[in-house]
Amino acid sequence: MDETVRKISADDINPRYNWGRALPALGTMGVDFEERVDCRRLHRYRLSRVKQALEKSELGALLVFDVNNIRYITSTKIGEWERDKLCRWALLARDRDPILWDFGSAAVHHKLYTPWLKPEDCKAGLIGLRGLKIKDGQQVMLEARELKNIDEIALLNRSAAMVDGAYHLINEELKPGVRENDIVAKVNEFLYRHGSDDVEAINAISGERCNPHPHNFTDRMLRPGDQAFFDILQSFMGYRTCYYRTFNVGRATPVQHDAYKKARDWLDKAIALIKPGVTTDQICKVWPKAPEFGFPDEMSAFGLQFGHGLGLALHERPIISRVVSLDHPTEIKEGMVFALETYCPAGDGYSAARIEEEVVVTDKGCRVITLFPAEELPISHRY
Repeated sequence: MDETVRKISADDINPRYNWGRALPALGTMGVDFEERVDCRRLHRYRLSRVKQALEKSELGALLVFDVNNIRYITSTKIGEWERDKLCRWALLARDRDPILWDFGSAAVHHKLYTPWLKPEDCKAGLIGLRGLKIKDGQQVMLEARELKNIDEIALLNRSAAMVDGAYHLINEELKPGVRENDIVAKVNEFLYRHGSDDVEAINAISGERCNPHPHNFTDRMLRPGDQAFFDILQSFMGYRTCYYRTFNVGRATPVQHDAYKKARDWLDKAIALIKPGVTTDQICKVWPKAPEFGFPDEMSAFGLQFGHGLGLALHERPIISRVVSLDHPTEIKEGMVFALETYCPAGDGYSAARIEEEVVVTDKGCRVITLFPAEELPISHRY
């Protein structure tokens, strides 16, 4: 098999309830005594995927400004401050290697330290972009990025493993008197100490803030009996996580347990369907309609019963939602990696449960790589 495009099979991955051969959560250093991520193979794979997608399109070339697309094509990165600056771009034509225009001295650095790019193709400064006929190339890039090879999956798994550890920390720290922002600060420190290159966001939502879901964190202090859920979005070597878990502080009421069981059931039904050839409309049909969990319409509930691809960006292909998938279904394919997330308000009117799992699609189905226990509602510091 061509190692550039090597995929991962079901036999390579740890089944959730059958601890067979595990997908390794590799260390971060390069070593000579075991095979880890092959970064040059990863570059060749990503570039070949874009060239294939470009050949299938009507475009003559891709001019990309999105930092994730630049990284996918050129395997370069200069820091998270670049994201909103539009100070870098790359060009990939059908018949040649990529050209990168970078910020000032970064281009000189690339000439010295990125041998996979030709020195003459690493350019500094501004150029004129006049006379170009422009069309949207984002769909071409999304097509290229939708299938992951073994190196990308290894990086996504390593990223998820870091969040496994972060949730162990949260489980130990979650007690009355601790504030949402205290948890966020400690998780940021943990992730950066363990190799994260970007803690994009940590949502920390507790108590009466759980319903409706505000997607942020505050300085609210946790109290006994609070239901609290968290979402950790971070990346390792660019590859991201989106990973929710729900906890209760000290104790839980019957309606809080019930909300958690429903969210878990909706999630498990979706996971059970995932395999190559299934379409996204089949998956979203197992989730409740918006009025069934308290929202006026599907657009108002968008993102609550939801699936989305993971890679260098947080929302890649596929997108799974009643808003889009029923009318515009797409096919699940081997090599996709995506997150599935569910949300269920509790009967008390303010608590809610939120659970999310990341899955790798194999030739035989899918495997979960988010391993912090979530089969039952975790209760921290039970009393």
